Amino acid sequence: MPVVQTVTLPPGGSTGWHYHPGRVAVVVLSGTLTRTLADGRVEVSDAGDSLVEEAGPLHVHVGRNHGTVPVVLIADYDAPEGCPLAVPVAEPEWSRSAGTAGD
Repeated sequence: MPVVQTVTLPPGGSTGWHYHPGRVAVVVLSGTLTRTLADGRVEVSDAGDSLVEEAGPLHVHVGRNHGTVPVVLIADYDAPEGCPLAVPVAEPEWSRSAGTAGD
């Protein structure tokens, strides 16, 4: 069931580590979103950029706002009926040991 939401991360804010049960299409309206992905890659998206977050626990990630202005996103969730839009998970061990701790 598609759901569209506006998500705002204040400066210094984080989504926390999570995954989505369904695919999510995102457009960054303002600010700079920094995502750390399950494999340790870091992707940076600026205002006007779009991205897709694939579904399932193999695609855990965290979004952070390292900037000084709010990050505002439009997220279009294709969530299966009866499922949450996001599932919080513990920070991966590799992230804690790599010195990148934090949500």
